[in-house]
Amino acid sequence: MKTPDPDDLHKQLESGPLKQTGFTSKLQGEIEEAIERKERAKPKVKPLLCFAGLGAIAAALLLFPWHTIHTQSDAAPAMDASVTTAASTSSSPAPISTALLIGLRTERESNNTEAQHALGPIRYSTYRTMLIAPVRGQLQKTSEGTGILMPYKQNFWKIDSLVHKTKTDEIHYLSAHLADQPVKPEVFPDQADEQLNRVETLLFAGNQYVSIAESEEAWRGNAPYQAERIWVRTLPQLKEGHTVQFYNKPVDKNHVSLTDLYSSSISSLLANVPSSSTKLLGEITGQSWTVQREPGRWVGKVAETPRSSAATPDNYVLHDFPRELPDKVINHDELCCSWSAIQSSWPLATDALTSPMNDMIVIFENGKLKFYPYGQAPGNAPQLSIDLQPGEKLVMAQWATDHYVQEWIDKVGRYLNADQAESNFSVEVDNGKTR
Repeated sequence: MKTPDPDDLHKQLESGPLKQTGFTSKLQGEIEEAIERKERAKPKVKPLLCFAGLGAIAAALLLFPWHTIHTQSDAAPAMDASVTTAASTSSSPAPISTALLIGLRTERESNNTEAQHALGPIRYSTYRTMLIAPVRGQLQKTSEGTGILMPYKQNFWKIDSLVHKTKTDEIHYLSAHLADQPVKPEVFPDQADEQLNRVETLLFAGNQYVSIAESEEAWRGNAPYQAERIWVRTLPQLKEGHTVQFYNKPVDKNHVSLTDLYSSSISSLLANVPSSSTKLLGEITGQSWTVQREPGRWVGKVAETPRSSAATPDNYVLHDFPRELPDKVINHDELCCSWSAIQSSWPLATDALTSPMNDMIVIFENGKLKFYPYGQAPGNAPQLSIDLQPGEKLVMAQWATDHYVQEWIDKVGRYLNADQAESNFSVEVDNGKTR
C-alpha cells in the first residue's frame, strides 16, 4: 500500500462539510499505518551490544585506581609517612647530587703513667671528618682525615685536638687554624706544686659557631679539685686562646651569650626556665649554654651555674632552652619528615639527616651510617654504608650543592690528605661488598 502524502491528508481534513463527524475509518487507518512504518524505521540496539557496553563499564570500575583518591582525613597521615610514600611510588629515585661534610667524635680514656701523677684516668675525645659526595653517579667517601674540617666564610678551617703533657699535667686542647696553614702547638704554664688534667671537648661545629665543654681536675698540695664549664664560641674566639686554672675563678669573656644572639629581650624568657633543686647551683644568666644533638635535630641547652659570689667550684646543669635556634647557629637542620616517620621506616635508627635538596637521607643505625637517595624504599640496601666507631657521635653536618660539590671534593681532599688504604674503617657500597 502506498504511503499517504501528509499534504493530501491535511486537504481531506480541511475540506468540508465532512460526510461524518471525526476521522473516517479509512483516514484513521492510513494515519496509524504511517506511524507504524515510522516506528519500524527507527534503529534498534542489538542485545549483544548492550551486554558488551555493560561489560566495558564494569571493567572500568574495577580497573580505576581508587587508591589514588584521598579524602582530607587521609592527607595528614600520608604526609607524616612521606618517606614510605615516596619510596613506594618512586621505582627509580632521583640521583644524589648533594655532598655531605660530616664530623664525628669518639670518647676515649687515657691513663697517665707517670708515677708522680695522683689523678685518675682522663676522658678525652678524638675526631674525624669525612666527605661523602657523588662521583660519576656513584655516592662515595671521597676523603677522610682526623680533626674537624669546617667551612667558614670563604675558607676552610681545621679544628685539631692536641695534647700537652708534662710529668704532672695532661692537657687536651682544641686548636683552630686555617686549613692550609700548619698547626701551632701551645705552651701552658706548669706549676710544680700542682697536678692538672684538663680537657676541651668539641660538642658542635656549625659554619660560624662552635660549642665547647671544658673540664679540669687538679691536685694542689693535699686538696683535690674538679670543675666544669661549657660555652658557645665563634671560630675566631676559639683561636684566641684558652682559660685555665678554674680554681682561680678566672672570668672568661671569650664566648657568645644568649643575649648576644637574641638581644636583651631574652632575659625574661631565661627568668622562666625552671632551676635545679640542688643548692650548689643557683642562676641562669644565658652566658653559659650549648648546642646539643637530639634524634634528628640540634637543640639549645642553657646552663645553670653557681652564683658568681659562691665559693663552690665551677659546675653546671643543663636545661631545655624554650626557643628554636636561629639558622645562623645551626644552618640547615631540617628533616624531610617527622622523627616518628623516620622510626616507622627505620625502627633502630638513632639519628638522621636530610640534605637541603631532599635528595639524600642519612640514617644512623646499628653502628653504621647508611646513605639512601630520597624515595628509595627503606627495605632496600643503602647506596653507601660506613662503619661507626663504638659510641661515635655527630658533631657537624655541612652540605654542598651545585658547583660547590666538585669544589669541596677538590679542597677537602687536599686539606684532609686522607690515605684511604690505611683507613681502619670498612666501607660497604651497593650490594654489601667491602671496598
